[in-house]
This record gives sequence, C-alpha cells and structure tokens, in this order.
Amino acid sequence: MKNFISALGFLTILPVPKNSFRDDGSQILYFPLIGLLIGILLCGVDRLLFLNTDTALRAIVDVLFLAGVSGALHLDGLADSADGLFAHRSRNRALEIMKDPRMGVMGALTVFFCLLLKIAGIASLNGTGYMVWLLAAPACARASQVAGLVFMDYARKVDGKSSPFFQKGKYRMLTLIMIPIALPFYLGVQTGIVALAVFLGVTTLLLYFFKQKLGGMTGDTLGATTEIIEISMFIAGGLLQ
Repeated sequence: MKNFISALGFLTILPVPKNSFRDDGSQILYFPLIGLLIGILLCGVDRLLFLNTDTALRAIVDVLFLAGVSGALHLDGLADSADGLFAHRSRNRALEIMKDPRMGVMGALTVFFCLLLKIAGIASLNGTGYMVWLLAAPACARASQVAGLVFMDYARKVDGKSSPFFQKGKYRMLTLIMIPIALPFYLGVQTGIVALAVFLGVTTLLLYFFKQKLGGMTGDTLGATTEIIEISMFIAGGLLQ
C-alpha cells in the first residue's frame, strides 16, 4: 500500500501523506493502477458533463482534467523533450536544452498540437464502449512509463530527480501493465488486438527513438511518452468504433 500511495503522490496532485514518498523505484509497479484510477475519475467527470454539454466541450474539459490531475507534469516533459530533440543539436546539448525550464517554440507548438489531437480523439469516441477508452488511455499511458523505466537506461550522466525510478532489467515491475492493455478486449477480440498493436508499436518506436537520440530516457521523455500514448489510444478508440 505504501508503494501505491507513493506512486499516487508522484503521478497526480491528489493529496497523500507527506511522508509517503519512496525513492527506491519500487512504486513504479503501481503506475498502471494509478493510470486506471485517473481513468475512473475521468469517466466520472465525463459522465457529469454528458448531462449538460455537447461533445466538443466535454472533450475539452476531459483534456483539461487529464492535464490538471497530473499537475501538467507530462505536458511539461513533452514540451522539454520537443525543445531538446527537435533542436538538431548533439546529444549532450539536447539534454541541456531539456533541462532548461523555459519553453521554446517547438515545445509550445508540440503541446498545442498534442492538446488538439487529444480533444479530437476524445470527441470522436462514441457508442456504448467509449468509457472503455477513457479508462484504457490513461492506464496504458502510465503502463508505457513502466516499460521505459524497465527496458531503458537513464540518459543523463549525473543522477536527476527521476533517476531512482529507472529499474532496468527488473521485469517483475511489468506485471500490472497487463491490466490496462486488456481493457479494449472487453469490446471484442479484434478491437483488443488492434489496441494492443497500437500500444506496443507506438511504445516501441518511442523507446527506439529516444535510444538513438539520447542513449536512453529521462523524466521528460517519460512524460512525452505518456502524452503520445494517450493520444494514440484515444484516436485508435475513435477509429475502431
């Protein structure tokens, strides 16, 4: 339970006891469950809005909720990653740019298009199964974080805030990622297989890209991965319905 609460405090702004944080990386096991909890809260927000607003406004508020519940942590990582990786600089210079708290043009544009795509993806969801995608997207996004932390090296030479979370080779940490990637199978085997292929394909491509560009991952690229997987799952859900 302590690891779950620690993961909750790290990934969300939800209140947890001040002494609950652990710095040994053991809490990453529960990241997919935190994503599932975020998905449950998102479903609640969406259902409340469903009674009074149209599809577009609901989608916008849903996206604002996803940003707010994480304290915009992952959007910040996406922006920093875009600034560093699209600067066409050396690996070390890219890592320096990513560490700069200021947002550049590429970071701002990437966040803007990320939000647009996410709104479009959620707005495209319809039918009786759309709640499954509201659950699956945040959960799969946090599951992708675990994949990165288990399969990838920490890219920086000096330890940073996220370095304790990297648990390369500790494959038991992947145990709970089976829960979110199984959710789309509720809508049918074919839908589940396509969703699984999207999750595995996008995650693998991102990890390979970060490996080639940076030699590993950082906290910023984990945030970027989270946002991109959420977008991919929402859009896949819309296309599969």
